[in-house]
Amino acid sequence: MSKKEAKSNPIVAFFVGAFEEFGKITWPTKEQAVMLTGVVVAVSIIMAAFIAALDLGLSELYSLITF
Repeated sequence: MSKKEAKSNPIVAFFVGAFEEFGKITWPTKEQAVMLTGVVVAVSIIMAAFIAALDLGLSELYSLITF
């Protein structure tokens, strides 16, 4: 497909541009991916514990106020 045809059809132009950008991606190494996955898991666990503690505290406060 010529560039002129791609420009005249916006859907084709989108996919042509998307595939061009896809070629510019720099993927992380295996070590970086493992490290970043560990960071995501650790932050998720910390946030879950914080939200659980906040929920427990607020529910205790609510039960003190209502009873």
